[in-house]
Amino acid sequence: MALQAKVVMFVFAVLSLTARPSVGLCLPPTVERESPYYYIVSLSDALAWAKSGLDRTDPANLGSASADYDLLLGLRLAKVDFQCAESQVSPYATSSNKAVKVSAGGAADVFARVIGLHDRSISQYAALLDSAAAGPVKPGTALQQLSELGAAYDEQWKRLITAVIASTYSVVDVEPSTGLMSRLALTAAERDAVLKKLVSTFGPEVMKGLQPGQALLTSAASALYQVVGDPKRKVRESK
Repeated sequence: MALQAKVVMFVFAVLSLTARPSVGLCLPPTVERESPYYYIVSLSDALAWAKSGLDRTDPANLGSASADYDLLLGLRLAKVDFQCAESQVSPYATSSNKAVKVSAGGAADVFARVIGLHDRSISQYAALLDSAAAGPVKPGTALQQLSELGAAYDEQWKRLITAVIASTYSVVDVEPSTGLMSRLALTAAERDAVLKKLVSTFGPEVMKGLQPGQALLTSAASALYQVVGDPKRKVRESK
């Protein structure tokens, strides 16, 4: 039991979780492959689904009497959330807009790999439970396997930050009077819709932009907010 408790705590730390409920039904995105705005909306939705996926195994949402069952169920439900996140961005991987294409391809690959890691998490945790029931488990071997899994998760969330930063190049435009990339390729209404979505999902922390010590997924959302919400950038005029 002591080892099982340690394993549960370690998995929680690996997944870097924070509390929030599921975001609802997974609906197909409105796809306009050459539109930076529609891509950023889909990317914001994908980040929301990723947040929901992480929240599935938040310790606050797991009952102490059935922690093993709740954790395994949470991992399976989280896998579905990440599949939805992937579905929001993957159609844009064929965009002719280079920034959109690079970002969407990178983000979709991250979510696909996280889905695979969840499959491994489910299998490894179930195997640990079976081993514990059969007799003493070697804690060093168990923790080594879990630490390798944790490092793999960490790598993917860092890659997601890079993919999100790539997306910001699609919404920055040339200011005609200066020739500098200092405008937004979004109208005020489009900008505000994206910012509202990010704050609704991640809270006011994203309004500060990238900060030391942030959870990696929050950092990805903050990187997007930092560019789209920059008050110095003029917006595109509505047609």
